Amino acid sequence: MKRILILAYTDLKMDPRPYRQIKSLGNDFEVHSAGTSKAGIEYQFHLIKKRSFINELINLPMLKFGFYDSFYWDKAKNRFCLEMKNISFDLVIAHEIRLVPLAIKIAGSAPVILDAHEYSPLNFDDDPFWRFFYKDYYIFLCSKFIPKVQQMITVSKGIVQEYKKNFLVEPVLVTNACEFKDLKPNPVGSKIKLLHHGIVSSSRSLEIMLDMMDFLNSDFELYLMLVFRDSTRFHWKRLVKKASKNPRIIFLKPVPREILVEYSNQFDVGLAFFPPNNFNLKFALPNKFFEYIQSRLMVLVGPDYEMSPLVRKYQFGVVSKEWTAESMAKSLSRLDKDEINRLKTNANVAALELNSEKQMEVLKKVVEGLI
Repeated sequence: MKRILILAYTDLKMDPRPYRQIKSLGNDFEVHSAGTSKAGIEYQFHLIKKRSFINELINLPMLKFGFYDSFYWDKAKNRFCLEMKNISFDLVIAHEIRLVPLAIKIAGSAPVILDAHEYSPLNFDDDPFWRFFYKDYYIFLCSKFIPKVQQMITVSKGIVQEYKKNFLVEPVLVTNACEFKDLKPNPVGSKIKLLHHGIVSSSRSLEIMLDMMDFLNSDFELYLMLVFRDSTRFHWKRLVKKASKNPRIIFLKPVPREILVEYSNQFDVGLAFFPPNNFNLKFALPNKFFEYIQSRLMVLVGPDYEMSPLVRKYQFGVVSKEWTAESMAKSLSRLDKDEINRLKTNANVAALELNSEKQMEVLKKVVEGLI
């Protein structure tokens, strides 16, 4: 049986994209994984440690002086290469450009697939700190290592086009669609329950959702299920403080990823509203969008490039005219409960098409074409 390594700098049980790949490819291949924590479904797991936050800060000046290789090859990566030297792979999938140099070294003569996720040279281009220290580094990684991989996949049409334009490659589109779930729409109850789940990030302008509640009547309740890191804890506290003024904004304790879709079925409207504060948000087609569909929710999006065409095509939601709280509220206020129920029923139809089973077939064809 052919052996594949899936390499990601994440907790693989919590990160849906590599987790889906491990699960799907594991039916036909011996799938090994490497990350900060195992998925629990791989053939064998290999731990790779990230450098500490303090160590990262200490080494940042290297990036300003162009010592990219010295910055990249820290003790953890070198140790990982030594640990893996006696295992041969038929193919390696590297999640994000930052792991491609490591993947190439481990793969030897085997092909490497870059799962770029988003557009790395503009990852957090709205953040002055990221632009100052990291932007040139990520451009360097893309320029040097994209030509060395045998295939590349990414998550949305706009991001595919940007890589084609700037790096002369032909990425394959594999969206973040999640697994099909055999659920039915839950009829709207006495309140219209709005849901947003995801990470806390200043780039995502989550405050707009809180402000939206000032324009909605008492029929609406907003539920937020947010995950934050140490670096975003302060921003999360600001959101909680701001929301405390409105009793119709409720914060939920995050549930395990494997039950998120089923848990969310009790709500009515999924909010996937991301003002285009950076390039990747402009062309976002995120996990949560597809999770809302599988939860059989009506979906509210902004006037974006990737989600709104699907909302209009399958008619399972509404598109706000502007990137404002008032515009969001107007889009919702026009709907009565019967219309929301109708849109949720349309999500039931869209769920049959917009699921990971179809996307994993695309990935399998890429893998089989290389090995």
